[in-house]
Amino acid sequence: MPTHQERTAQTDAAIINALVAVGKIKPLNRITISDLTRASGISRGTFYLHYLDKEDLVTRVESHFADRFQKLLNTEIDGSMDYRELTEGEPYPVIVDTIALSAENKALLCFLFGSNGDPTFYKLITDKLQTAILGELRRVKGSATFRKGLPRNYALHLVTNTIMTIVTTWLMEQDDLSQDEIAAVIMRALYLSPYEILGIENK
Repeated sequence: MPTHQERTAQTDAAIINALVAVGKIKPLNRITISDLTRASGISRGTFYLHYLDKEDLVTRVESHFADRFQKLLNTEIDGSMDYRELTEGEPYPVIVDTIALSAENKALLCFLFGSNGDPTFYKLITDKLQTAILGELRRVKGSATFRKGLPRNYALHLVTNTIMTIVTTWLMEQDDLSQDEIAAVIMRALYLSPYEILGIENK
């Protein structure tokens, strides 16, 4: 017989799965508690034993992922600007583990990052990535500066948008690329110029 903790976890999972399922056909701001209870097969009373309301559910789900992502950045961002890793063909651990975390939460992220989801959550994750990159720049260079002639805000968005776009494209498109292959794509995209990505060689 499942323990109380196991039953709680099972119910939480059912509610979150229901949120993702309903989110395929309805935008987040139109999803109701009734939608979630019907999709999950639980009663309203059971839902309210776990969450105050829909906003509490979404906040806690997003915070759980964001906290895990922040912990990953805190522990693995160091060394992520070392050209030797690129030369050796080894993706940075922070990239590998970001891909793994994203894959683990694929259905949820597809919803939250998608057109029916929460645009503020995408911005939150992007902001965390930008803050981590700036912090690592300060550690490596002594200041959070970018290439001369390229305004900092533009440069920072170029880097973070490259990573976020590749991850979200991989999550939302049904392709056969493995986690390792996507990590390698991110590494190449970060270190190749746009012309090199397009296959235009400097002769």
